[in-house]
Amino acid sequence: MRREHDQGRIRSLAALARALSRSESLRHLLEHAAEEALRTLRAASVSVSRIEPDGVSVRTIVNVGDLGPDEVRWPDDETYEMDEFASLNLSADEPVTWHWVRGEPGIPDCEQVLLERLGKGSSLSAPLVVSGALWGEVYATRHIGAETFDQDDIAYLEAFLAILGGALARADREETLAQLAYHDPLTGLLNRRAIDDHARVAFEVPPGMRREVGVVALDINGLKQTNDRLGHQAGDELIQRVAGELVRSFADLKACVVGRVGGDEFTVLSVDLSTDPLVELADQLIARSWETDPTTALSGGVASAVLTEDKDLTPSEVFVAADRALYVAKRERRRTAVVADPL
Repeated sequence: MRREHDQGRIRSLAALARALSRSESLRHLLEHAAEEALRTLRAASVSVSRIEPDGVSVRTIVNVGDLGPDEVRWPDDETYEMDEFASLNLSADEPVTWHWVRGEPGIPDCEQVLLERLGKGSSLSAPLVVSGALWGEVYATRHIGAETFDQDDIAYLEAFLAILGGALARADREETLAQLAYHDPLTGLLNRRAIDDHARVAFEVPPGMRREVGVVALDINGLKQTNDRLGHQAGDELIQRVAGELVRSFADLKACVVGRVGGDEFTVLSVDLSTDPLVELADQLIARSWETDPTTALSGGVASAVLTEDKDLTPSEVFVAADRALYVAKRERRRTAVVADPL
């Protein structure tokens, strides 16, 4: 039985290497790897995280398996301090892994708290190294009462990380890793950071020029209820459907960028474009959502401003105005967008 298990893991590594050699987006590559590790490690959950620019924390990209109360598959902002990485010596011959059992002597306080919050009994984690540089972490858990991770699990994880690291190095040549910093992993839309960067550039008006900017803020009214009633997978599918509708709705407006800036929040930013087509398209999108399913309908707010070199106005003021209009639309259950007074 043990021999069959070992052979299964070897075949798993071979299959993983073949799968990750195919050209995929970074998001699908990481998701595929996490699912394979979940199955072969017989884990309750597996997470893949990336080191933040500060070098002392990691941001979770994907969670798979039986997730904790606050976990979602594609988190917006799930970060952890990773003290054990601070003294990691990447030039060492032996890989470094950590495995902990909840409640046992010697477990770090932060790991004990994390396992309690996740409702898990043991964990296994290791650094993910890409092209000789620390890239992130793979973190696996098992349920309370389940057999804890052993040396065979550690050996498998180390081989798994070597394959995944090689695949990420190849992906780096095809899709810059910086893409993760500026795109929402669930929808592929721009994230808040990217929208803020676009807005910053838009507000840099050259001398003698005049520029109009518009912001559409949209919100899914029934996302939490969908998650509670049907599960997070259904909620993720709802978010993806809305993202697709947004892209299709505003595709003809070349001066627009579309982003997901929160769990159920989306933003459309336009530059050098009249507000009228923004409002018209937003109204059509919102009306369709109410006709399709009032329990998951959209609400929207629109704000605009005319910028000149000497106009003292910041992007956040326009975003706040659109958000305020959105809140009015939500409160009054409007089936069209609420338009704020021009700034």
